[in-house]
Amino acid sequence: MALAAADAAFTGHPVLGPLVQDLAFEAAQGGSVAMVWRRHAVTMGSEDLRFVAQAWELTERTGAPLADALASASEVLRAHARRRERLASATAGPRASMVVLCLLPLTGPAVGVACGITPRELYLSTRAGTASLAAGLVLAGAAWWWSRRILARAE
Repeated sequence: MALAAADAAFTGHPVLGPLVQDLAFEAAQGGSVAMVWRRHAVTMGSEDLRFVAQAWELTERTGAPLADALASASEVLRAHARRRERLASATAGPRASMVVLCLLPLTGPAVGVACGITPRELYLSTRAGTASLAAGLVLAGAAWWWSRRILARAE
C-alpha cells in the first residue's frame, strides 16, 4: 500500500521513479522487494542501496520490523556520509598541495620563454637539458603516484 502511494508520488522522477515502480510492482506480486533493491544497487553501483537491500532482506527473512531495520540502516548510512565528508575535508589540503607540487615543474618552460629561450633550446639543445627534462618527468610522475598512494591509504 505504501509502495503504491510512493509509486504515484515519484512517477516521472528520473532516478527514483523506476526504483519505486519496480518496488511497488514486486510488492504487489508478493515477491522479494529486497531483490529489487539489490538489483538497483548493482545497476547504479550504489553501496548505500545495497545496504538498504540488506536491511530489507533481514526483515523479509526474520520478520523483524521494517521500520526499525530501515531506521538503523539510515543511521549507519548517515554516519558513513559524515565520515566521507570529514575525510574529504581532511584530505583537501594535501590533495591541493599534491596538484601544485606536481604541476610546478611545468612552469620551467614558461619561465624560459619569458627569458627568451624556447623549450626546444632549453631542453633539447644539450644532453644536460634533455637529461633534466627526462629526470623531471620521471620524478613528477613518481611524486604523483606516491601522493595518490598515500591519499588512497588515508581513505
